[in-house]
Amino acid sequence: MLITVDELKAMPLDEPIGEAVVDAIETMAGDGLRKFIRERFKPYEGVYRINGIGEYVSEKDWKKFWSALPGWCEQVFMLHDNAHSDDYEEFTGHVLGSMTPDEIGEQYELSVDFELDCVWWTNADEDGCL
Repeated sequence: MLITVDELKAMPLDEPIGEAVVDAIETMAGDGLRKFIRERFKPYEGVYRINGIGEYVSEKDWKKFWSALPGWCEQVFMLHDNAHSDDYEEFTGHVLGSMTPDEIGEQYELSVDFELDCVWWTNADEDGCL
């Protein structure tokens, strides 16, 4: 399923988003962030790891990509198959798809306490490496 930014912006915040939307956001983010992948950064620059194979983008590029989308889309990407909580063993596409954007936001707010597997924020070291 392909989905447009306008369709994502038009989605109601109080209705479940569906598993197909979760998958579409994952694909959109993977394709969109891939063009920003780098191996070196400025010393101590904020960076995001974007996948399980250890590819990174700068915090600036991360924010640039997500700025065009509703905030809950970034939250879906951060939680999807990436986080574990007391309530959910894993935020699968099925689990996230059964949630509304508002519920996703609530879970994301709690994510500071979650164990993250693949996607997270960190800093480059003094040489710009990770």
